[in-house]
Amino acid sequence: MIELPTSATIPDTRTKPDPRPKKHPRFKKIILTSVAIFFSVILITVTIGYFFVYRPALNIYAQSQSFISEIDKLKTTVSDKDLQAAKVEIENLKTKINIVADSIEKFSYLKNLPYLKYYYSDSQHLITIGRLALDTGNIIIQAIEPYQDFLGLKGSATDSNQTTQDRITFLSQSVESLVPYLDTIEANILEIKNNLDDIDVNRYPETVRNYPIRSTIQKAKETLTEAHDLIKNGKPILAKTSWFLGQDKPRNYFLIFQNNAELRPTGGFWTAYGTLKVDKGKITPGISDDIYSLDALYNSTVPAPRPIKAYHINVPYWNLRDLNISPDFPESISLFMEKYYKITGTKEKFDAVIALDTQVLVDLVEVLGRIGVPGWGNFSAEPDKRCDGCPQIIYQLEWIAGRPRNYIETDRKGFLGPLMHSLLSNAMGSEKNKIGPLAEAALKSILQKHVLFYFTDPDIEAAAVAANITGSITQTSENTDYFHLNDANMSSAKTNLFLRQKIKHEIISHEGKIEHKITVTYINPSKASNCNLEKGDLCLNAPKYRNWFRFYVPAGSEFVKMTGSEVEPVIYDELSKTVFEGFYGNKYPLYAQTSAKTSIQYVSSVTPSADYTLYLQKQPGTKAVNYDLWVNGQQYDTFDWVSDKIIKLSL
Repeated sequence: MIELPTSATIPDTRTKPDPRPKKHPRFKKIILTSVAIFFSVILITVTIGYFFVYRPALNIYAQSQSFISEIDKLKTTVSDKDLQAAKVEIENLKTKINIVADSIEKFSYLKNLPYLKYYYSDSQHLITIGRLALDTGNIIIQAIEPYQDFLGLKGSATDSNQTTQDRITFLSQSVESLVPYLDTIEANILEIKNNLDDIDVNRYPETVRNYPIRSTIQKAKETLTEAHDLIKNGKPILAKTSWFLGQDKPRNYFLIFQNNAELRPTGGFWTAYGTLKVDKGKITPGISDDIYSLDALYNSTVPAPRPIKAYHINVPYWNLRDLNISPDFPESISLFMEKYYKITGTKEKFDAVIALDTQVLVDLVEVLGRIGVPGWGNFSAEPDKRCDGCPQIIYQLEWIAGRPRNYIETDRKGFLGPLMHSLLSNAMGSEKNKIGPLAEAALKSILQKHVLFYFTDPDIEAAAVAANITGSITQTSENTDYFHLNDANMSSAKTNLFLRQKIKHEIISHEGKIEHKITVTYINPSKASNCNLEKGDLCLNAPKYRNWFRFYVPAGSEFVKMTGSEVEPVIYDELSKTVFEGFYGNKYPLYAQTSAKTSIQYVSSVTPSADYTLYLQKQPGTKAVNYDLWVNGQQYDTFDWVSDKIIKLSL
């Protein structure tokens, strides 16, 4: 019998399946092909990116740097007042901007892609802005070329023996021809502004390589808004140039001198007055006198208003010199002129009132140099150590007007007429190279509110208010936030000659409301004067400074807190604003060589928005105020507050 082997002993010759997954040759080929395609796509993408994105971007960057370099050259030609060189640089920039535009056009495919299309659109806005700006520059040059001699620009060909008077006569005959140019300039600036407004700053980071992006765009918007408003609102006044210069008939002007060394609501203490006549551009000074002489004629028995009773020292009646308690110059001066006509019996109304302060005199003397005034001495802008380096003309005028005397002098402030006569005589006969600086000094004085105008003609006054040259409290729209600080020296000598101010303005946007906290620091760095009248010294810097201060904000704003006032805050509505009023000086004065702080905290009646606008209105007669602006806990800007300013934010 044959035995069969058991399963244990019989070898299994069948092939056993491999437990590992089998690599199909076709699958392997797909994997390898996919990897090859993937790396090929990467290679192609990198290649395309290098040649069509990276290289063009580098080219655009290099072109932009070249463009910026040309802009710097243009700035230099403008600073040098060289019109012909400016023309050349503008044409160079036009060529450069066209090159940049062609390079950016290579990225036009981005306009069809989500998200990236906005950046491409912004680049097109910037190209449009650049071209419009250059066109506007050419228009400005074309407009002012006929006046380059008057403005003292390079390349002017008029005989240098021509006087300022000759040039003013020419100006009065032709300046209104500038208005059509201003129409085009205004339209261009508006289009530039609209293009810039279409750029959403929130798409961009706060900074790139420490360069502020968002704030730069916002500040450009602010500047354009101010420029547009200046041109738009200034055109009606410029169109009246021949009227001002008496081309049709002589114009009579009343001058009032605001001594801003003793600050008052409209810009300074009303200390002297005078008259001018302008006939076909020729300016002739008239009378001048002391404000106290008028007050002697007035002999007021009108009870002083509440603020004077509350904060002034021993002033029971409302005198002419104290009529400017309203910060609105037209309101204050119209009240003054009404009483002036009655007191003096003057029948013919003045065509306008011009208020000027000490800074105007300083700026003019800086350009003209030392001048002599018969009967009053010599005046210059040189620093005078007797008043811690203030200009000599200021110390000299304060000495004439305010030094103690042991005799009665009825015309101690009658310097205004002779001084203006000497200034005008020097200016009218000045050489060609003085014209530009004189024009700049005059414009700066107007923009910084050291000169104010009030016109008796309602139409011209309305145009002047629109041009913001009247010192009136600006009426803003209900969607525009507003702030105005108004200080008044309540019988503390001429301390404002030495005082400096700093403001920290904090804006917090939260839950649909805007809260403001504004802290004002008053600094008196100088020693007190010897104000003992018996000694005979000039009392300029009072040992104790007394200040009546008011914060003007949008009507309907909600008071939160005030500090730094020794009286309870007074809250009321005035001039279509809400006012928060305080005072220090009796219990807690500002001593010489110290500082003091006041602050206001309130919720504005204006709500936050993506195009939030804040209007900062400067008080006339004040020096530059160091202004520190914070938004939602971050420092936004620091600037010298020298004129009205518009702030634009996205809140």
